[in-house]
Amino acid sequence: MALIGVATLMLGFLGTGLAYASTSTSASSTGATTVDPLQYPCTTGASTCNNIGLTHDWLNGQNVDALYTQNFFCDTSVSSHAPSGCEAGAPATKLPPGVASASNTDPLYIPVPLFSPGPSGLQCPAGVPCIDHPTNIDLSRLASALGKSPAALQNAMLPGHDHIITTRNNNLPEWWNVVVVGVTNPTSWNKIVQAKSYSEVQTLQANSANGVTANIPTNAFLYFQTLQGTLPQTRASVTSSAVPPSATTAGGTTFTNLKNDCTTGASTCNNIGLTHDWLNGQNVDA
Repeated sequence: MALIGVATLMLGFLGTGLAYASTSTSASSTGATTVDPLQYPCTTGASTCNNIGLTHDWLNGQNVDALYTQNFFCDTSVSSHAPSGCEAGAPATKLPPGVASASNTDPLYIPVPLFSPGPSGLQCPAGVPCIDHPTNIDLSRLASALGKSPAALQNAMLPGHDHIITTRNNNLPEWWNVVVVGVTNPTSWNKIVQAKSYSEVQTLQANSANGVTANIPTNAFLYFQTLQGTLPQTRASVTSSAVPPSATTAGGTTFTNLKNDCTTGASTCNNIGLTHDWLNGQNVDA
């Protein structure tokens, strides 16, 4: 793993992958309220977030939080005119580094409102990309469906969207392949928001009159894990833009974004914590 800098919070790989830290309050995988591990949620990201932050997601009718710890990956073997290399309308032909099989990934369905005026309260609003999301994407393969010229869509701003997953993957981190679902009907959109589940998307997709497109493949992957427990609607409806303060990356003091260091570990740490290390005569945190 590359060193990002001594001011960077580094969440170490532990066996099967990254895990997250919690406060002293335990949270089970179902029923209990999620304990967010970060002082600053970094939902919209910033340079001081160092690719670590949270998003709100939906899973089987529940609100859940996802912890991101790496930037997005887009398969550049798929042609794209966007600087990000991301493309909608064509699937990836290559997996992210270190992923042996597509069976080691899961889909992340992102409903995208295609009506105006658009809805409020999106988990990832247009123009304010969520943590570790691309800021632009090539939508030219969808030009006919969107009623625009391909040239106008080759470097489009990432549309506002929500997140739907169908598994927790045992709350372990993995790469999630992004699958777009366009929604042209506000009534259908509201049904998806109320249901918070992929099963409702599938029900609506079964009838074209509902204005919900078939699944649209992309070459994009996001890396995250779900956090244990669920969120009450009062928390799930709030997206915080709070980010860590600036810190220098050479000679400065390390800023730790965890609420609790968990250096000695505990069951409530859920396999996330810090250790003190040495690097070229310096004290660093890992």
